[in-house]
Amino acid sequence: MKKYFYLTFLLIYTSAFTSCSNDEGTASSQSEASIVGTWSLSALETKNGRSDTDFAGTSIPATFTELGKGFSTLVTFSEEPNVVTTNGTYRTVLTTTIMGETIIEEQEGESFFEYDEWRLENNMLYLRTGEKEIGFTITHLSDTKISLRYEVEETVDLLDAQTNVSATYDMTLSN
Repeated sequence: MKKYFYLTFLLIYTSAFTSCSNDEGTASSQSEASIVGTWSLSALETKNGRSDTDFAGTSIPATFTELGKGFSTLVTFSEEPNVVTTNGTYRTVLTTTIMGETIIEEQEGESFFEYDEWRLENNMLYLRTGEKEIGFTITHLSDTKISLRYEVEETVDLLDAQTNVSATYDMTLSN
C-alpha cells in the first residue's frame, strides 16, 4: 500500500511542478518577429527524469519519461503587447519506474503555456503570469519550427516529504 502512495505522490509531483529563471540579455526584433504567430504543438518529450523522495528518512528513487501524442494544440504569440494564448489538447504517455516496478499511464497533457506574457532574451523564451516566470532555451528557430528545451532541477517539500527532481523537457512547435 505504501508503494502505491509513493507512486501517486511522484505522479502528482511530476505533473505539477514549475520553475523560475532570471537570465540577463536582450533579443533582437528579428527574433521576436520570428516567434509571433500561431504554432502547432508537434512534439513533446520528457527524458532523463529522475526523482529521489525522502519520506521519514527513507529514500525512494524513481525514474520517468513522458512522450506526447495526439496533438491538436495551437499556441499563439502576439505582439504589442506580447501575449501568449493556447487552445486544444494532447495526450502523454508517462512511464515511471519506482521501487523496481514500471507503470505506464496515458493521461491528458497539461499546458506548458498557461501564462499571459512572453519575452525573449538571447536564446531564451520566457513566459510569465504575475510573479511566476519560466524560461525555455530555444534550440532551433526558423520560419517553420521552434524547438524549446526546459531543464528542471529542484527540490519540493510536499506532504512531510522532500523530493529532488531533475528532467529535460523538449518541445517542438511547427508552422
